[in-house]
Amino acid sequence: MKSRFGIVFVLVALLICGSAVASTINVPADRPTIQDGINAAVNGDTVLVAPGTYNENINFNGKAILVTSSGGPKVTIIDGGSLGAVVTFSTGETNGSVLSGFTLQHGNNSGVYMNFASPVVKNNIIANNKADWGAGMYIGGASVAQVVRNTFIGNVASAGGGAIGLFAAGSVRIENNRITKNNGASQGGAIWMVNEADEIIVQNLMYDDVASSGTEFYSGVPQSTTGFRLINNTIVSRNPSADAAVVANGFNTNAKIINNVIVAPGTSGALICNPFYFDGPPIVKFNDAWSPKGIWYGGMCAEDGGIKGNISANPKFVGPTNFELKNDSPAVNAGTTSAPDLPKRDFAGKPRIVNGKIDMGAYENQKVSAESLK
Repeated sequence: MKSRFGIVFVLVALLICGSAVASTINVPADRPTIQDGINAAVNGDTVLVAPGTYNENINFNGKAILVTSSGGPKVTIIDGGSLGAVVTFSTGETNGSVLSGFTLQHGNNSGVYMNFASPVVKNNIIANNKADWGAGMYIGGASVAQVVRNTFIGNVASAGGGAIGLFAAGSVRIENNRITKNNGASQGGAIWMVNEADEIIVQNLMYDDVASSGTEFYSGVPQSTTGFRLINNTIVSRNPSADAAVVANGFNTNAKIINNVIVAPGTSGALICNPFYFDGPPIVKFNDAWSPKGIWYGGMCAEDGGIKGNISANPKFVGPTNFELKNDSPAVNAGTTSAPDLPKRDFAGKPRIVNGKIDMGAYENQKVSAESLK
């Protein structure tokens, strides 16, 4: 009897454990639409989407699942049909909710919409979406979302935040994204950030975006617990009619702007800080802020020019669309390794710190770093 009881117990245990094993739901083989796949999934499941164009607007509905493509973003498209956000996270999603490997297009009210949610959104192309604020992605309410290795292109906001809009979004991490040719209208062609702002914006490439104020980055922060961090980004404006490439307005005492390359054209400014809320300026050090005829460090950041490791010089990119640094760039080995939140590898996947040195901007010049080891 004891041996029979033991066998029965083992079989029951196996059945219980088996029922808890995560499953993969294939779209369209198992379910005809992505939303049908999400509806059928339980926490821990994967919804695996085959190549194709899916005309739908999906909602994770709070589920901690992976929604991913088998063929990658260039061949797997979710088209919102201008009927609303392409993807919605608004039911308390955590980092267990992951969206990866899609082109998200033709959203109305953002390509990706988050409200008090903290998903992981990575390896997507977010293109040709519209909204008032945050056309490519809108994040509202306290969040620890991770936005990693996406491309934002061709998104248009009627008010601000062509690519990304952040409204009291807390501690979102925005890392290794390519952000280009987005239109933020009045503020923040690439990124617009207001209210409680503790975001980590590290090692992104922002260029050729459009807005009248803060062509690439605009912040207006009335309060902040730890302060946002703008670290090791390469930021290149080509909009000569804007006030500056980067505008940091508001309560900025705790904010950190470190190791960035910031370039603006003509008489447009590179970095301007204006403390609208009687506190500031941010901590600004080890940046290269350069404009041929405009202000390099302006407003309350004017005093930082030429000190604290800050320089103003042509960073000498490899080419007009290749923002790696030439060997003789003044930004090579000119950053600080004490900057917070540094990734282990640069935008191109090369080691971020070599021989105890780091470059400004998103890329490391490995040839020079290797020579310095000799």
